[in-house]
Amino acid sequence: MFRRVLSIMLPVVVVTASQAVASAPASAGAYGCSGSQVGSWAVPLRDLVTGGTYYRSDIKLFYDASTGWNCAVLAKRPGQARYGERTPMAIHLWNSRLTDDNVKNNKDSDSGRFKYYAGPVRVYGKNLCMYIHALHGDHTGPETGYNGQRQVLGVACG
Repeated sequence: MFRRVLSIMLPVVVVTASQAVASAPASAGAYGCSGSQVGSWAVPLRDLVTGGTYYRSDIKLFYDASTGWNCAVLAKRPGQARYGERTPMAIHLWNSRLTDDNVKNNKDSDSGRFKYYAGPVRVYGKNLCMYIHALHGDHTGPETGYNGQRQVLGVACG
């Protein structure tokens, strides 16, 4: 009996695991960014019933030294609930020059309902600090609210 169950379940587990691994971006290029990852920060979500905290996504920040550009995404964690389902997500990236002269290439944002990640967003970053604000909602219905957010201020200062 055990062998029969194992012979049926093992292929299902192997296929499911390989699909989860195959769908998770493995590099900056997989997210549409270039360069090297310079930071990663978990985005805490608040359980609206218990008030507890849990994590289903991470901010990932990349820097391309050859171009001077930073790139960021808010990526869901493979294997977690809601991975592959459309949920509200937003990511905003800006550099330290934004408040000074508010010129082009100093801020970029992306928001909507995403299956795997929000972004990529890009701003010029050579010799500049980066500021990131990410929001994540943990529901698939028509609601648009967020129950998780994270701000990362003054990082990757060139």
